[in-house]
Amino acid sequence: MDNGRIDFLYLNEDDMIKAGVRDMKGCIETMDETFRLLHKGDYRMGGDDANEHGIRVSFPKESEIEGMPLSAPDYRFMAMPAYLGGKYHMFGIKSYGSNPNNRNLDLPRSILMMSLMDVVTGAPIAYMSANILSSMRTGAVAGLGVKYLSKKDPKILSIIGPGTMSIYSLDAFLEVKPSISTIKIKGRGKEK
Repeated sequence: MDNGRIDFLYLNEDDMIKAGVRDMKGCIETMDETFRLLHKGDYRMGGDDANEHGIRVSFPKESEIEGMPLSAPDYRFMAMPAYLGGKYHMFGIKSYGSNPNNRNLDLPRSILMMSLMDVVTGAPIAYMSANILSSMRTGAVAGLGVKYLSKKDPKILSIIGPGTMSIYSLDAFLEVKPSISTIKIKGRGKEK
C-alpha cells in the first residue's frame, strides 16, 4: 500500500507453479508448523467457537426464479476463512465452486481460489489460483500422518483410489519415507 493505493499479487496457476507451489518438502514443513500453531491455539476460523470449517451456500431443489441454480449432488460454493498466527500472521479465505459437469467443459470438478489479507488493515495481499495449493496441503497432511505414525523404513505402500488426492499424497509419502520401493494402487477400474 502506498499513498492509499492498494496493490496485491494476482497469481494464476502458472505463476503458482513458478513460485514453488509444488515443493512437497516445503509444504510438509509448513503443515507441520501449522499443526503446532493449531495445537497452541494460535489460529481462528469462522463461527462463534472459531473452529467452523467454512460456510456453504445451499441452493433450493426447485425455484420459480429464472436462472436460480438448483441443488444437485456435488454442486456447491463454499468460503473457508481463517487466521494463522506464528511467523505467518496472516488472514486468508479459500473459496471454491464445485460442479461435476465441469469435466464436460475440460475444467476441474472444483475450482479453488485463495485470498490473503493483511491482519491489521484488511488490505489484500494476494489472490491466487488454489487447486494445486489445496491438493498439496491435503497431500502434505497425509504425509505427516505417515511420517509420525508409520513404521521406520516401510518398503510397501498401498493406496486405495488413484485420484488426484492420492497422487499428491503419494508425493508426500515418498518425501517422508524414501525407503518405499513398491507401490500398490487399487481403484474401481480394471487392474493395470
